[in-house]
This record gives sequence, C-alpha cells and structure tokens, in this order.
Amino acid sequence: MVETNKICLITGASSGIGKYIAHEMVHRGWQVIAIARRKNKLDELGEVLGKERLIPMVCDVSKFDQVKKVSTEIKNKDLYPTLFFLNAGDGDEENDKGLDWELHKRIFDVNYFGTISWVNQWLALLKEKEGGIFVATSSIQSLRGMPGAAAYGASKSALNHCFESLDAVYYKDNIRFLLIYPGPVDTAMLKTDKPLPCTWKPKKAAKYIVREVLKGSTKIKFPLFWVILMKVVNLLPNKLYLRIFRMK
Repeated sequence: MVETNKICLITGASSGIGKYIAHEMVHRGWQVIAIARRKNKLDELGEVLGKERLIPMVCDVSKFDQVKKVSTEIKNKDLYPTLFFLNAGDGDEENDKGLDWELHKRIFDVNYFGTISWVNQWLALLKEKEGGIFVATSSIQSLRGMPGAAAYGASKSALNHCFESLDAVYYKDNIRFLLIYPGPVDTAMLKTDKPLPCTWKPKKAAKYIVREVLKGSTKIKFPLFWVILMKVVNLLPNKLYLRIFRMK
C-alpha cells in the first residue's frame, strides 16, 4: 500500500480490536478518525493517543442518517481518509426456540449495512482521488453455517460476497476491498462458557491486521489453528457435519 495522506477512519474504535487498531495506526504516524457510539470511551482514547492525532466522532453505524451526517462533517473539515477499517460489529448466540427476526435485523443493520453505508458515502470521493482501501471485519464463522450463529454468520457471509464483488468492480480504479477473518478474539463479543484454544488478545489481532493490510494482503485470516479447522469443517459431508455440530 502506498501511504499518501496517512488519514484513516476506524469504526468500532472505542473497544476491542478497533481500539487497538487506533493505537497501532497512531503509533505508525497516521491521523485517526475514530468512530464509535460512546463519547466517553472516545474521549478516553483521545487522552491516551493525543487529540492532535485522534479525531473522535460519535456515530451509531446502524443508522444511515448518522453515517451520512458524520461523513459530511468529516469532508467539511477537509479530512479525506483513504483507508477505512470498518470494524464495528454485533452478535448474539441464538437458540432453538424460533428464529428471532429482531435479532437478525439488528445484527444485519450493524454488521452489513453499518459497513456498506460507509462505502456508499466515500466510494465516489476515493475514485476521484485515485484510490483507497476499505477493510471489513468478517469472521471465520462466515465460512460455514455454525449452530447458534445464523444471524451473525449470515451477516458476515453477505459482507464477504459484497466486498469480493466490489473488489472486482473497482480494482481498475485502485480502490481495494479487503476482508479480515478473525477466529476467537478476547473481546466482549466472545460469548463462550469455556476458554477456546488459540484465542488472541485484541492488541495482538490489531497489530497483525494492520501489518497485513499495509503490506497489501487481501484476505487476512487468523489464528492458524482456526483457519485450518474451518478448512477441515468445510470438507465434511453434510451428514457428518450435522452429527458433530448439531445444537445440543
């Protein structure tokens, strides 16, 4: 990646992976536009990273009008990010008591529409300015339907297809659409009764993501244990898969 104006935008910047991506980018000399819902958390981040390098913007990414308003405010400040870490996400484990329509809608509003709304607001400008990168946080769980993750996995799978398609369309314009496939990361979204093997800390995940993005990787998957495991799972015949992974 050619580092030009060195301004990036990060959604979900107040905690977890997004927070540490902000740390990493500031330490690399970038100016960071940090997007999150919680102003107090953004203010805390600004105190740590320095208000001259971090610009906090309060926004609920699931609300298109807020994304549009904040994007306009950024442009009015003559700030033009060329690298977007679209990291904000939501997820909840589902049960076998029926399909929760409200849960599906909420998760898609954040994970899918809360990502492509930023693309909608900035794609034309990046084309005009001859390039940029959108990086979306998907999930290892999007690679095959897992029990209890119908909404979450579907939202991330939809994001995968969207970004792969856009990457093919806009590659000629020097605009890239990259996907990150994390396995378990120790954040508030990781809901499990038992510790999972090879769970990464968010700081480690952020460092790895930033390094891979800046060196030009297009599909970033980690940890290796979970990457290999999901490849094996994808090879399982459906009957065997259902016997192993059916919800208890």
